[in-house]
Amino acid sequence: MPPQKASKSQPKADASEKAKSKDRDWLTTAELATKIGWREHALRDAMRGKELPGVRRTSFGYHVEASAVDEIAKILGTPPPKGNSPKNSGGPAPRPPLRA
Repeated sequence: MPPQKASKSQPKADASEKAKSKDRDWLTTAELATKIGWREHALRDAMRGKELPGVRRTSFGYHVEASAVDEIAKILGTPPPKGNSPKNSGGPAPRPPLRA
């Protein structure tokens, strides 16, 4: 029987390492959406295909410079109204009647 090899996997990160760094100078789209009052998916749709100052597309999403938040908010304008899907109406969606 051959000898066992040592594990090549890295040790798990501590909880302190997993927390997002507070000293970074860029934002995620979720953080940008919160700052300018948009919903994240609507913001991503509005940003798609546009060259906005301080915004860089990466393989993981968008990299938004914190200093460009006001300018981005000015360019994008007011957020679109929320849709009228039953999910957003506050109550559960009506169920169809049961057949006998």
